[in-house]
Amino acid sequence: MKIGTIILCRYSSSRLPGKILRDIEGKTPLQYLYEKFAKCIPEEELLVATSTDSSDDIIEEFCVAHGYNCFRGSLDNVSLRFLEAAQSRDFDYAIRINGDALFLDIPTYLEMIELCRAGDYDFVSNVKGRSFPFGMSVEIVKTDFYQSLQEKIQANPRYVEHVTLYLYEHPLEGKQYHHLNTVCPELSGLQIALDEAQDLALAKRVMTKLKEDYYHCDLKQFRQVIETIRSEYQLEGKEWPFYKNI
Repeated sequence: MKIGTIILCRYSSSRLPGKILRDIEGKTPLQYLYEKFAKCIPEEELLVATSTDSSDDIIEEFCVAHGYNCFRGSLDNVSLRFLEAAQSRDFDYAIRINGDALFLDIPTYLEMIELCRAGDYDFVSNVKGRSFPFGMSVEIVKTDFYQSLQEKIQANPRYVEHVTLYLYEHPLEGKQYHHLNTVCPELSGLQIALDEAQDLALAKRVMTKLKEDYYHCDLKQFRQVIETIRSEYQLEGKEWPFYKNI
């Protein structure tokens, strides 16, 4: 069984253009993510998937310069880009990772891979119910199963743009498993995705605290780190739910 991890990203993000290649403590988000995964899975099972639009030439050039595996597909048809990226490497399962998921929790990611192997699921996700923070999403889909849904997905622009939305809105399609956060449930709904300028400023503060611990930080350590910079998050206008419980 070949389970591949696909980092979906583009340079022309509307709210924070070029975020995937912004500097955060000497490295880009793409570097951090690629290196994080490369430390725990074979590199042939890791792929950056960007678009063929000229605006994303810079991402391919960055990947070539750093020796990263890179696939280019449709800019707007993200569902098809994801599927074709998986097929290009003969992945039996494809893991969707968004480029804004800078602080994705590796222990959760590895646990979900094992769940997928053991349960022969068509779809494994930790998104439903948002028991994990925004920006720590992991979604694993069986490639053949996902291909079988393409006629339905391609018929709806929402499903084309939001790669796995069809599966959440049709929970009886395939064998699904929805993983819940029982380690630090108080982090539920936390906004840590790299989405806006404020998020970039906060990511830099988190990274200065984590340093090399970034690559193996778990949910408990992450919670401790963000608690130390509570004031910075308040200054950036972020309201973190678990403050009410402390």
